[in-house]
Amino acid sequence: MRPDDRFLIRQWFNGGSALPLVLQHLEEGRSDEAAITARLALHFEDCADREALEATLLESSSAPDGWLEALEAFAKCPGEERWKELMSFVPEEVFYQRLRNTVMLLMKLGCDGNILFRCATRVGFTSDVFDLAASGTVDPEVIEERGSDSPARAMWLGLAAQASFARGDRWNTVRLLREAFSDEENAFLAWASTSEIRREADDALNAELDKVGVPRV
Repeated sequence: MRPDDRFLIRQWFNGGSALPLVLQHLEEGRSDEAAITARLALHFEDCADREALEATLLESSSAPDGWLEALEAFAKCPGEERWKELMSFVPEEVFYQRLRNTVMLLMKLGCDGNILFRCATRVGFTSDVFDLAASGTVDPEVIEERGSDSPARAMWLGLAAQASFARGDRWNTVRLLREAFSDEENAFLAWASTSEIRREADDALNAELDKVGVPRV
């Protein structure tokens, strides 16, 4: 890590803003690092310079003029065909960052969770889908259906369990995790979701998960 990065990180962690660090990354052509740092900062409720950091997400993924307006229009009237139009001409070299930034911004704009989940997982998977599942805006059945024919079904079941947990559906949380860990060969794919649930669950739910063989990962 470079000394100037270290200085800006220290300022940020001592109650300042991540914006100077993000802007430095952008000025030096480190767009991936800029996007990662901005998204991390935006996860904190007391994030300073939130609007400016959101604007850097557009820059880090080379978003064209009018992109935010296009996202606002999509959030108001989402659909899979409109998603195809939105993402059709994204350059390959910025597709990953554009996808991640788009999911995050559409969540903030209150986009329908079920439609956003279906669209965001059409051609792949990013860690932002965990945030989407945990937001409580996606029906667990939608996530479970997405993994019905997938070799990574245990991962989708874990995500569906997170969606159930976010909605306070304890019975379905237990059912889905029990099913995920019944596939011993691929159960490790559900570890991330299980860890999140285990950390936030009360003693009674953790005890129930113990009973059905869900490990404390």
